[in-house]
Amino acid sequence: MTKSKKKKRKKKLNWINFLLIFIFVVILAVATYFIINNRIDISIYPREKKEKVETIEIEQKISVDDVILEAIKNMGIPENLYKHKVRKDAIYIYIGLNKDEIDLNLANAIITGKIESIGGKIISGNETRTGFKQELEFIDPFDSQKYIIKLYYATEGSYKKKKPQLAIVVDDFGYFKGELLNDFCQIKQPITFAILPDETHSRTAMLKANDTNHETIIHIPMEPMSYPKNNPGKNAIYVHLSKKEIIKRMEGYIKKLPLCIGANNHMGSLVTTDEDIMKIVLEVLKRHEMFFIDSRTTTSSVAYSTAQRMMIPSFENNFFLDSPNISDKTFNMKIEKLKKLSAKDKVLIITHCSNRNKLNYLKRFIAKAEKLGFEIVPVSKLFEYSLPEIP
Repeated sequence: MTKSKKKKRKKKLNWINFLLIFIFVVILAVATYFIINNRIDISIYPREKKEKVETIEIEQKISVDDVILEAIKNMGIPENLYKHKVRKDAIYIYIGLNKDEIDLNLANAIITGKIESIGGKIISGNETRTGFKQELEFIDPFDSQKYIIKLYYATEGSYKKKKPQLAIVVDDFGYFKGELLNDFCQIKQPITFAILPDETHSRTAMLKANDTNHETIIHIPMEPMSYPKNNPGKNAIYVHLSKKEIIKRMEGYIKKLPLCIGANNHMGSLVTTDEDIMKIVLEVLKRHEMFFIDSRTTTSSVAYSTAQRMMIPSFENNFFLDSPNISDKTFNMKIEKLKKLSAKDKVLIITHCSNRNKLNYLKRFIAKAEKLGFEIVPVSKLFEYSLPEIP
């Protein structure tokens, strides 16, 4: 073999070797990639076969007993006024109601709704002539057990009487800060601070009240009948203002006092008699989901009735605590007035924060009110109702 042929053959072998090495490297790289990405199972152990595990849901049957107990709990019936007796003909259930909290017809509707929601069938429903008792007969849908439920009004004293609620609004915060504001904030009972929106210390009052767990509301300055002799203050609501301007001012109050959850009127003996103006004011409050308190600075006010028609949570002032003064004679007169209101479930009064004498007067009144059996509550609690739902 000639030298040139040997050289050509050697070159060919080198090229083949290079190609084989290149193919090997490519295969190795691909294999490594798949191994890293779990594409190839290199385990020496056989792969376990995964079997789909089927879960079987066991239907839990809810009996008539269960839903009756739920209804009783929702209605706040104490254990001593719920009796359960098993007899040959039926299971008898006796339920005593507090007539001040819930009437027979509503209790009937709640229990009937609960039982029918699980397929229970009513057999009959009878009411005694006196109207103090109703009798219902049901069949349990699962075991055909017959139930006879007797609803009646419990005797007086069977229920622990709830304390009447007293909300106290303290007007005119925003004029001052310092020790007097701190001392109002330190009142342990949950009084409600009504804050004027455009005064020097309005924001300070809002923040300090919030830090000490007192509710705050906007004390909306409104035009009185005696204007301009009596000035409602900066940026007030006047009857001559346009709708656009009233909305602008209301939105401004809310922006400046963002922690406030409701509002009442400062002065406003003229504005609160104007239904058209009040509708504009109340529409803004409703849009922000805020409640309204009519301070009742005039007996001609339509503010509360308008708010009620607009479906806005609202209440009206029962009396001013510090009017006409804070003498002992006035104090005794206000306590007598409060006693007469004790038959009501909810009472609201208004006082002012202008000096330390009024602070001490308020503390003295709170102590007396609690001795009379009142529970001091924030205004928002007056709008809470705990009626159970009917399915």
